[in-house]
Amino acid sequence: MRLIENFLVVSPFIAFLAYKQLFPAMLILSTITLVISLVNFNSTFNFTIPTPFYRRPYEFAVGFRNTFYLFIMTYSLTFIAISVGNFNLGIFSLLLVFFITLTFYSKPEDLYFVWSFIDSPKGFLMKKIRTGLVYSTMLSTPILIILSIFFFSEIKILLIFQLLGYIYLITIILAKYSAYPNEMSLPQGILFSLSLMLPPALFITIPLFYYQSIKSLTSILK
Repeated sequence: MRLIENFLVVSPFIAFLAYKQLFPAMLILSTITLVISLVNFNSTFNFTIPTPFYRRPYEFAVGFRNTFYLFIMTYSLTFIAISVGNFNLGIFSLLLVFFITLTFYSKPEDLYFVWSFIDSPKGFLMKKIRTGLVYSTMLSTPILIILSIFFFSEIKILLIFQLLGYIYLITIILAKYSAYPNEMSLPQGILFSLSLMLPPALFITIPLFYYQSIKSLTSILK
């Protein structure tokens, strides 16, 4: 089951690498996915991984500690892209950072962590979006800077993909709270997946998720 779940998560990226004929990178990603699926990371050894996300806890603090090894893999892919002069692989590593951060919003936090905010629903969403943008920038900036140095002629493309990552991050935040305090429903998940495959759908999904989020949060943030 873990193997199926993990390959479902990375399948869009494997398909992208296959389309770009980046077969070594595709093999590396598939191997890492297989290893992660078979290895049990549960341990009685207690060690708290320090993060720079303590000021605005929950999504990024918890998410980073659960997926830090994926960021090591992502930054490694960036250096591989530079060493072989493959810009597409560099773009993939940048998108992978944002894809990992999207998973941070898959589970809703306890109702108390939302109720404790002294904000209107709109103000709460703006804080969540601002926090997500700042923290995702902290994680993606090293890749963006390195790729900009070695592929300076492609800097416009890099900025476009960075912006696209921000837009999808905003969308997943709105999608999360459109169903709050429950997890995202199947229709909401389908809408978000559709916007991943067809970016023009964002013009529909973002306003829809926003108004649903306001409605869901109004009864909590009175």
